[in-house]
Amino acid sequence: MKYFLINENLPFPMRDAISEYGKTVPLPPWRALKPPVCAHPDMLIAKIGGSLLIHEAYREGRSLLDRLGIPYALSRAPVGEKYPEDIRLNCLATEGAFLSNEKYVSREALALADERGLRRVHVRQGYAKCACACVGNAIATMDRGIAGAALRAGLDTLLLESFPIGIEVYDTGFIGGASVLLDERTLGFFGQLEDWGGSAALTEFFESRGVRLVSLAQTPLFDYGGAVDIEI
Repeated sequence: MKYFLINENLPFPMRDAISEYGKTVPLPPWRALKPPVCAHPDMLIAKIGGSLLIHEAYREGRSLLDRLGIPYALSRAPVGEKYPEDIRLNCLATEGAFLSNEKYVSREALALADERGLRRVHVRQGYAKCACACVGNAIATMDRGIAGAALRAGLDTLLLESFPIGIEVYDTGFIGGASVLLDERTLGFFGQLEDWGGSAALTEFFESRGVRLVSLAQTPLFDYGGAVDIEI
């Protein structure tokens, strides 16, 4: 069974579209984090080398995974509403690399990346997972620092121009938070990708690498914190 752990606020039409690829499971919000990111999957759970890592104190999320029979490991780093205590699990694992701000990311996340044989790539951007749309070892980001570090690490990288993405409360969202890996060759977006300013460059980059891009709704692109996919 393939599960997609999603933001509980993700609109039902988008859930229905994702359900063609697996079962959607809303994550309960965690009040240790500030609204609206307290319901964002990329703030709550990290997927590293096929394994899940979850905050030890996020008991509601742990109970959910237990009920579904999904195995996980625990991150024991202290978590708070303010940066950098909110980014402990906001890290990006590609097929061969692990991007994170190593100063603040969970030690358990680093250890798991090492255990899985992923090359560590330090980036200043603490919201590494939020900031990148990723398939395999190909990433697209609007963050210059991440793009530079990824290129130096030999990753297939696209630096996008900065275009606004919707999000609650904050000024703009991230491309990673507005996307979900539906399968190994399909990348979905929370909204109408074709209407977004970076659509042409993003489409050319991924489609030239055999990746299909799918708009999950006809609404403007919106950051819901991505989704965590896991198959058991």
